[in-house]
Amino acid sequence: MERYHDMIELLETVESNISALQESYKKAQKDEEVKSVLRPLVKSCLEHLRSVLEYSAQDIWSSYNTKSKKLYFPYGKDEALFKANIKRNLPGLIDNNQQAYSIIESIQPFKCGNDWLIELCNQTNFNKHNKLGNQIRQNSDKSTTNVGNLVSMQGGGTVTFSDCVYNGMPLGQGRPAVISGDMTVKEIKASIGIPVPVTREFDWVEFHFENSAVDTLTLIESSYERVRQYVSQLKGTLS
Repeated sequence: MERYHDMIELLETVESNISALQESYKKAQKDEEVKSVLRPLVKSCLEHLRSVLEYSAQDIWSSYNTKSKKLYFPYGKDEALFKANIKRNLPGLIDNNQQAYSIIESIQPFKCGNDWLIELCNQTNFNKHNKLGNQIRQNSDKSTTNVGNLVSMQGGGTVTFSDCVYNGMPLGQGRPAVISGDMTVKEIKASIGIPVPVTREFDWVEFHFENSAVDTLTLIESSYERVRQYVSQLKGTLS
Protein backbone atom coordinates (compact mmCIF):
# COMPACT_ATOMS: atom_id res chain seq x y z
CA MET A 1 0.00 0.00 0.00
CA GLU A 2 1.69 3.14 -1.25
CA ARG A 3 -0.23 5.45 1.08
CA TYR A 4 -0.26 3.19 4.15
CA HIS A 5 2.15 5.30 6.20
CA ASP A 6 0.19 8.44 5.34
CA MET A 7 -2.95 6.75 6.63
CA ILE A 8 -1.25 5.68 9.85
CA GLU A 9 0.09 9.19 10.41
CA LEU A 10 -3.41 10.62 10.06
CA LEU A 11 -4.86 7.98 12.37
CA GLU A 12 -2.22 8.71 15.01
CA THR A 13 -3.13 12.39 14.84
CA VAL A 14 -6.81 11.57 15.28
CA GLU A 15 -5.96 9.38 18.27
CA SER A 16 -4.12 12.31 19.87
CA ASN A 17 -6.99 14.66 19.07
CA ILE A 18 -9.45 12.24 20.66
CA SER A 19 -7.51 12.54 23.92
CA ALA A 20 -7.84 16.33 23.74
CA LEU A 21 -11.58 16.04 23.10
CA GLN A 22 -11.98 13.64 26.03
CA GLU A 23 -10.29 16.19 28.30
CA SER A 24 -12.67 18.89 27.05
CA TYR A 25 -15.63 16.66 27.86
CA LYS A 26 -14.28 16.08 31.38
CA LYS A 27 -13.95 19.84 31.91
CA ALA A 28 -17.46 20.39 30.58
CA GLN A 29 -18.81 17.94 33.17
CA LYS A 30 -17.73 20.48 35.80
CA ASP A 31 -18.68 23.64 33.90
CA GLU A 32 -22.26 23.93 32.69
CA GLU A 33 -21.43 27.14 30.84
CA VAL A 34 -19.46 25.22 28.17
CA LYS A 35 -21.71 25.14 25.12
CA SER A 36 -19.39 23.49 22.59
CA VAL A 37 -16.06 21.66 22.47
CA LEU A 38 -13.10 22.31 20.17
CA ARG A 39 -15.05 22.62 16.93
CA PRO A 40 -11.96 23.18 14.72
CA LEU A 41 -10.42 20.03 16.22
CA VAL A 42 -13.63 18.11 15.52
CA LYS A 43 -13.45 19.26 11.89
CA SER A 44 -9.83 18.11 11.70
CA CYS A 45 -10.68 14.64 13.07
CA LEU A 46 -13.54 14.20 10.63
CA GLU A 47 -11.44 15.27 7.66
CA HIS A 48 -8.48 13.09 8.63
CA LEU A 49 -10.68 10.01 8.92
CA ARG A 50 -12.34 10.74 5.61
CA SER A 51 -8.91 11.27 4.00
CA VAL A 52 -7.79 7.83 5.18
CA LEU A 53 -10.76 6.32 3.36
CA GLU A 54 -9.99 8.32 0.22
CA TYR A 55 -6.32 7.30 0.29
CA SER A 56 -7.36 3.67 0.65
CA ALA A 57 -9.56 3.94 -2.44
CA GLN A 58 -6.59 5.26 -4.42
CA ASP A 59 -4.42 2.36 -3.26
CA ILE A 60 -7.11 -0.15 -4.13
CA TRP A 61 -7.49 1.30 -7.63
CA SER A 62 -3.77 1.33 -8.33
CA SER A 63 -3.47 -2.29 -7.15
CA TYR A 64 -5.23 -3.52 -10.29
CA ASN A 65 -5.17 -0.58 -12.72
CA THR A 66 -2.29 1.62 -13.90
CA LYS A 67 -4.51 4.37 -15.31
CA SER A 68 -4.93 7.50 -13.22
CA LYS A 69 -8.50 8.19 -12.18
CA LYS A 70 -10.36 10.79 -10.15
CA LEU A 71 -12.31 8.72 -7.68
CA TYR A 72 -13.89 8.77 -4.25
CA PHE A 73 -14.25 6.17 -1.55
CA PRO A 74 -17.48 4.32 -2.37
CA TYR A 75 -20.23 4.18 0.22
CA GLY A 76 -24.01 4.02 0.24
CA LYS A 77 -26.94 3.89 2.63
CA ASP A 78 -28.20 0.76 0.90
CA GLU A 79 -26.67 -2.00 -1.19
CA ALA A 80 -27.93 -0.65 -4.52
CA LEU A 81 -26.36 2.77 -3.95
CA PHE A 82 -23.13 1.21 -2.73
CA LYS A 83 -22.82 -0.98 -5.81
CA ALA A 84 -23.52 2.01 -8.05
CA ASN A 85 -20.72 3.95 -6.33
CA ILE A 86 -18.36 0.97 -6.62
CA LYS A 87 -19.07 0.81 -10.34
CA ARG A 88 -18.49 4.56 -10.69
CA ASN A 89 -15.33 4.84 -8.59
CA LEU A 90 -13.70 1.40 -8.59
CA PRO A 91 -14.94 -0.34 -11.73
CA GLY A 92 -13.77 -3.91 -12.04
CA LEU A 93 -12.91 -4.26 -8.35
CA ILE A 94 -15.09 -7.28 -7.68
CA ASP A 95 -13.45 -9.14 -10.58
CA ASN A 96 -9.88 -8.12 -9.71
CA ASN A 97 -9.90 -8.21 -5.91
CA GLN A 98 -12.94 -9.84 -4.35
CA GLN A 99 -11.37 -9.64 -0.88
CA ALA A 100 -10.86 -5.86 -1.05
CA TYR A 101 -14.45 -5.50 -2.25
CA SER A 102 -15.67 -7.54 0.72
CA ILE A 103 -13.65 -5.43 3.15
CA ILE A 104 -15.14 -2.19 1.81
CA GLU A 105 -18.60 -3.76 1.83
CA SER A 106 -18.17 -4.89 5.45
CA ILE A 107 -18.21 -1.31 6.78
CA GLN A 108 -21.29 -0.24 4.82
CA PRO A 109 -24.43 0.32 6.95
CA PHE A 110 -26.47 -2.36 5.20
CA LYS A 111 -23.74 -4.88 6.06
CA CYS A 112 -22.52 -3.86 9.53
CA GLY A 113 -25.88 -2.58 10.81
CA ASN A 114 -24.44 0.79 11.87
CA ASP A 115 -24.67 4.20 10.17
CA TRP A 116 -21.29 5.49 11.42
CA LEU A 117 -19.84 5.70 7.88
CA ILE A 118 -22.78 7.72 6.53
CA GLU A 119 -22.70 10.00 9.57
CA LEU A 120 -18.93 10.49 9.25
CA CYS A 121 -19.17 11.42 5.58
CA ASN A 122 -22.17 13.72 6.11
CA GLN A 123 -20.56 15.59 9.01
CA THR A 124 -17.25 15.88 7.17
CA ASN A 125 -18.96 17.36 4.12
CA PHE A 126 -20.94 19.83 6.24
CA ASN A 127 -17.97 21.03 8.31
CA LYS A 128 -15.70 21.25 5.28
CA HIS A 129 -18.02 22.96 2.82
CA ASN A 130 -20.62 24.82 4.91
CA LYS A 131 -19.35 25.90 8.32
CA LEU A 132 -18.20 24.54 11.63
CA GLY A 133 -21.14 22.51 12.89
CA ASN A 134 -22.96 23.84 15.92
CA GLN A 135 -23.16 21.53 18.91
CA ILE A 136 -26.10 20.89 21.20
CA ARG A 137 -25.10 20.12 24.76
CA GLN A 138 -26.91 17.38 26.66
CA ASN A 139 -26.32 16.76 30.35
CA SER A 140 -26.90 13.60 32.34
CA ASP A 141 -29.97 13.63 34.57
CA LYS A 142 -27.72 12.95 37.56
CA SER A 143 -25.36 15.60 38.92
CA THR A 144 -23.72 16.60 42.19
CA THR A 145 -23.99 20.20 43.40
CA ASN A 146 -21.80 21.44 46.26
CA VAL A 147 -22.37 24.78 47.96
CA GLY A 148 -19.38 25.47 50.17
CA ASN A 149 -19.64 23.20 53.20
CA LEU A 150 -23.34 24.00 53.51
CA VAL A 151 -24.92 21.38 51.32
CA SER A 152 -24.16 18.67 48.80
CA MET A 153 -27.03 17.69 46.53
CA GLN A 154 -27.31 14.85 44.08
CA GLY A 155 -29.90 15.27 41.34
CA GLY A 156 -32.99 17.32 42.15
CA GLY A 157 -34.39 18.61 45.40
CA THR A 158 -34.56 22.02 47.04
CA VAL A 159 -32.99 23.46 50.19
CA THR A 160 -34.02 26.81 51.63
CA PHE A 161 -31.94 28.77 54.16
CA SER A 162 -33.79 31.43 56.15
CA ASP A 163 -32.08 33.82 58.57
CA CYS A 164 -28.79 31.91 58.26
CA VAL A 165 -25.27 33.28 58.46
CA TYR A 166 -22.19 31.92 56.65
CA ASN A 167 -18.74 33.22 57.62
CA GLY A 168 -20.40 36.15 59.34
CA MET A 169 -22.49 37.08 56.30
CA PRO A 170 -26.26 36.59 55.96
CA LEU A 171 -27.26 34.06 53.31
CA GLY A 172 -29.66 35.54 50.80
CA GLN A 173 -28.91 39.11 51.83
CA GLY A 174 -32.25 39.57 53.58
CA ARG A 175 -34.17 36.98 51.54
CA PRO A 176 -34.42 33.19 51.93
CA ALA A 177 -31.53 31.57 50.05
CA VAL A 178 -32.94 28.86 47.81
CA ILE A 179 -30.72 26.11 46.43
CA SER A 180 -32.23 23.74 43.91
CA GLY A 181 -30.92 21.04 41.61
CA ASP A 182 -32.99 22.65 38.85
CA MET A 183 -31.20 26.00 39.21
CA THR A 184 -28.04 26.84 37.30
CA VAL A 185 -24.84 27.50 39.24
CA LYS A 186 -25.18 31.18 38.33
CA GLU A 187 -28.72 31.27 39.73
CA ILE A 188 -27.63 29.55 42.95
CA LYS A 189 -24.85 32.09 43.46
CA ALA A 190 -27.32 34.92 42.90
CA SER A 191 -29.75 33.40 45.40
CA ILE A 192 -27.06 32.99 48.07
CA GLY A 193 -25.91 36.55 47.56
CA ILE A 194 -22.49 36.17 49.23
CA PRO A 195 -19.13 34.69 48.14
CA VAL A 196 -19.62 30.95 48.60
CA PRO A 197 -18.00 28.42 46.25
CA VAL A 198 -20.64 26.62 44.18
CA THR A 199 -19.72 23.65 41.99
CA ARG A 200 -21.72 21.17 39.95
CA GLU A 201 -20.50 18.03 38.22
CA PHE A 202 -22.61 15.97 35.83
CA ASP A 203 -22.18 12.21 35.53
CA TRP A 204 -21.66 12.74 31.78
CA VAL A 205 -22.15 15.30 29.04
CA GLU A 206 -22.64 14.96 25.31
CA PHE A 207 -22.32 17.45 22.48
CA HIS A 208 -24.54 16.42 19.60
CA PHE A 209 -24.17 17.68 16.06
CA GLU A 210 -26.98 20.18 15.49
CA ASN A 211 -28.38 18.21 12.55
CA SER A 212 -27.99 14.78 14.13
CA ALA A 213 -28.75 12.78 17.25
CA VAL A 214 -25.15 11.54 17.32
CA ASP A 215 -22.68 12.69 19.98
CA THR A 216 -19.57 14.30 18.51
CA LEU A 217 -16.98 12.37 20.52
CA THR A 218 -18.84 9.07 20.18
CA LEU A 219 -18.86 9.35 16.39
CA ILE A 220 -15.18 10.25 16.20
CA GLU A 221 -14.11 7.47 18.60
CA SER A 222 -16.24 4.87 16.82
CA SER A 223 -15.13 5.98 13.35
CA TYR A 224 -11.48 5.98 14.40
CA GLU A 225 -11.66 2.37 15.63
CA ARG A 226 -13.55 1.14 12.59
CA VAL A 227 -11.32 2.95 10.09
CA ARG A 228 -8.21 1.68 11.88
CA GLN A 229 -9.49 -1.90 11.66
CA TYR A 230 -10.47 -1.39 8.02
CA VAL A 231 -6.97 -0.19 7.10
CA SER A 232 -5.39 -3.13 8.92
CA GLN A 233 -7.56 -5.62 7.03
CA LEU A 234 -6.95 -3.88 3.71
CA LYS A 235 -3.19 -3.91 4.22
CA GLY A 236 -3.25 -7.69 4.37
CA THR A 237 -5.03 -7.76 1.04
CA LEU A 238 -2.97 -5.20 -0.87
CA SER A 239 0.49 -5.99 0.50
